[in-house]
Parts: sequence; C-alpha cells; structure tokens
Amino acid sequence: MLAGGAALAVLGTAVPACSSPPAPPAVDELESQLTLARRDSELAAAAAAAAEKPVSAALTEVAAERAQHAQALTTEVARLAVNPTSTSSETTSPTTTSWAAAAPTPSLADVVKSLRASAASASQLASTSSGYRAGLLGSIAAACTASYTVALVFEAPAS
Repeated sequence: MLAGGAALAVLGTAVPACSSPPAPPAVDELESQLTLARRDSELAAAAAAAAEKPVSAALTEVAAERAQHAQALTTEVARLAVNPTSTSSETTSPTTTSWAAAAPTPSLADVVKSLRASAASASQLASTSSGYRAGLLGSIAAACTASYTVALVFEAPAS
C-alpha cells in the first residue's frame, strides 16, 4: 500500500492504491436483454409460420439466432449471479408464447421493428459495459442489425 492515497501505475493506467474491486455488473440489465431475445425469437417463429417460403426461411433463421442469443445471455446471467441457485426457472429455460391465442399473427414488419428496438437496446448497454459483456452485447446488436438490414429485406412482388 502506498502512503497518502498515491496511485499505482498499472499498464499506463492510474489505479488507486487502496481501492476495492469494482462491483459486479447488474444482472437485471442482462435479464432485460434476455427478455428481448426471447420475444424476438418467438415473434420471428410466429411470423415464419404464416409467411411464404423465402421469407419464412429467413424468419426461421432469425428466430434460431435470437434463441442462441437468449442462451448466451442465460449463461452470462447465471455466471454473474451471486447465488446461482436463486435464478428463476424463467431465466434459465426458454419460454414459448402462443401468438395465435395472444394476438394476430405478427408480420415481417413487426419482426423488423422488434429487431430494431433490440439492436438499439443492446448497443446502448454495450457502450456502458466492458470486457466479455460488452462484446456479447455488441455482437447481439450487430446480429439484430444484420437481420433487419440484410436477411429480412425482400423485394416487393411485381405487379
């Protein structure tokens, strides 16, 4: 310990000599991203069921990708949890929603709108995060953006 509150220089960064380790990241921020990933996956799957062949295949792929995001987020939430046994089964197991019973069948536009919101949310959270968590969120934001700007862009049928 250095006297008088001096700082240590570690790899060019000043670090207080008597500092405590940083607080662990809040799990609830990742749980909101998990909710968005599950919602997008369910929305895309429901839209795929009602869509024609090329759109259906793209929506099915988006649903699978967002399910993978949900799994990665579930793993990170479990890792960050102070008491892993306190995570609810809702956090660790996928949920399914019957869109037919809950609302009209979602459209391609509904999925794109949801993906835009999810990309913006993940991007914003990534910018305030660091390390693996920032990378995970940045990757999710990029994947959502690629989905709505590339994978889900279809030409209007010729009249």
